Amino acid sequence: MTTINTNIAAMTAANSIKTNDRSMSVAMERLSTGLRINSASDDAAGLAIATKMTSQIRGLDAAARNANDAISMIQVADGAASEITDMLQRMRELTVQSSNGVNSTADKANLDQEFVQLAQAIDKIAETTEFNGRKILNGDADGSSDSTVTFQVGANSGANEQLDVNFSDFNLAAGSAAVAQAYSYDATDAQVAALTSFSLTDQDGTVVSFDPSTFTTTENLSSAISTALGAAYTTSVAGDTITITASDAKAQTLSVAAVGGTPTAALTSTATGVDATPMAADLSAFSSTGIDESNYADTLDKLDAALVGVASQRATFGAAINTLEHTVDNLVTTSANQSAARSQIQDADYAAETTALARTQIISQASTAMLSQANQAAQGVLALLR
Repeated sequence: MTTINTNIAAMTAANSIKTNDRSMSVAMERLSTGLRINSASDDAAGLAIATKMTSQIRGLDAAARNANDAISMIQVADGAASEITDMLQRMRELTVQSSNGVNSTADKANLDQEFVQLAQAIDKIAETTEFNGRKILNGDADGSSDSTVTFQVGANSGANEQLDVNFSDFNLAAGSAAVAQAYSYDATDAQVAALTSFSLTDQDGTVVSFDPSTFTTTENLSSAISTALGAAYTTSVAGDTITITASDAKAQTLSVAAVGGTPTAALTSTATGVDATPMAADLSAFSSTGIDESNYADTLDKLDAALVGVASQRATFGAAINTLEHTVDNLVTTSANQSAARSQIQDADYAAETTALARTQIISQASTAMLSQANQAAQGVLALLR
């Protein structure tokens, strides 16, 4: 049927142009942004996955920066600790020199003067060493009267994503002998035999559960606890009382969960432990009275203990730095791998998109030509009207 009012061919060509223009716009947008997914309509599932991967990548990058900052902070502390070590070595040297009988009183006074100034300098280093405006060697490294700083070195939450580093207190007066943390637990043989469940939780949150059917006496329970806790604790039993002592002289924590029988529901602490500081004893007198000429051996012993303590703390710093360096390497590698995976999902394939653009441009030109032809076809009706 020959008609003028409804030009089906022109309508088809116009619709084709509209569809092709939309495809051409998508190709141009992808080529302009470099992304295959520019809106949720492009790939809803892909967008959701890429968004989660972006969060992970940015978290990994931030964690790597955190770890590098942590390394810098610990290196500052270790550098200051190195100077303290040199000062302690010099103080020990002066003590040995002073103890020689050839020295006059004036000689000893001169040696003592340097000894006192070195001791005062150690306290100054402890009180003035800072990182980012925070003193880090005076027992307040975390800014709240705690020497332990927690570094976020992972992209997610959780203890495994963090690293705790104890910067300790290097003040001469901070040293004190650590007191072993001891606990007692009362249970008769009958109470032990009546237990239906028993578990211990240590300072790291590790839960150790026991099979109560193997317990018949308090001695059995003590032996099982000793085996479970390992070398960090020593366990002994006297009558109905089990005593557990933290072998490494730190304030470790323990808790008990028991069902059945009527033993003590919780461990009772009998001593308050303190973390050992680099100065194994209170050396504050060194900054005023100097070398104890009446007991050179005691001065040397204290300095030797301090040198061991500082070396041990520096080992803590070194271990933390090495751990953080490996952590940074892992974070950077993981971030790169995650970025590569995300690229497969959201990045545009330029070879494919340029091909699509060329195809849509050609179709656009052809469609426009066909629309022109369809519009011209209707003019043939005029020949019938002449």
